[in-house]
Amino acid sequence: MVLGVKIATQRLPALEVVFFRSFLGSGMLVFWMIRKKASFFGKPKQRRELILRGISGFLALTLHFYTISLLPLGTAVMLNYTAIIFVALFAMLFIGEKPGAFLISMILISFVGVYFLVSPTVSVGKGNELAIFLGILSAVFASVAVLAIRVVSNKESPLTIIFYFTAISTIGSLFYLPFGFKWPDAKEAIALVIIAVGSFYGQLWMTMAYRQAPASLVAPFSYLTPLLSFIFGLIFWNEKVTPLNFLGAVLILLGGVSISVVESRRGEPPSFEAV
Repeated sequence: MVLGVKIATQRLPALEVVFFRSFLGSGMLVFWMIRKKASFFGKPKQRRELILRGISGFLALTLHFYTISLLPLGTAVMLNYTAIIFVALFAMLFIGEKPGAFLISMILISFVGVYFLVSPTVSVGKGNELAIFLGILSAVFASVAVLAIRVVSNKESPLTIIFYFTAISTIGSLFYLPFGFKWPDAKEAIALVIIAVGSFYGQLWMTMAYRQAPASLVAPFSYLTPLLSFIFGLIFWNEKVTPLNFLGAVLILLGGVSISVVESRRGEPPSFEAV
């Protein structure tokens, strides 16, 4: 998905890419929901959380795609994957969870990793400071989406949860189209299809994996995404990785995987991909 986003956003606006990703994803999702007889509206008592998940996911997705268009691919994806850090932090601040010393240390290590990841990128004249801030902000909104998913994941079908996200993202991005729409060429059209298919099946198969294996086993595999993103950036755009970049990415991966494993062993329901 992120490879397709990097290709498409070389010329197309990020919000247009969000629209196609969400619109095509909704179409595929409707097929599965009819097949599985899943509810399109969900239970009335859960709709507030479902709407919150949709709005926060839409904002996270838009900022994530915009950041990908501005920063090296691996860096942009890695910033979005700091969402798990904010999930643990917000759960501690607003839900009243009491983390142990190990969890706190992993949060701190991850933030150190963020500093190392972006510090070689930020320099006078490059103008990357705003992009990095927006990348971190995308992780903040993604963490809000994940916390909303936690509340409803045992009460709603995963298809219903994802549908709220794709439907709200489609409607939200639709308002932008009259002001900045650009017709995609053949290469961009293929990239848009790759984005929609990759994101849909990525979410679906990750959900299936969580249901067929322990969360502590499945969660670390999601961190292959930033690793592959660094590799794609190197292959297709010759994006170099400095030793400090590498150290920062390793620290974030260490913290993120550790937090995921600790959360799953505490009995928290698994979190589906926020974007």
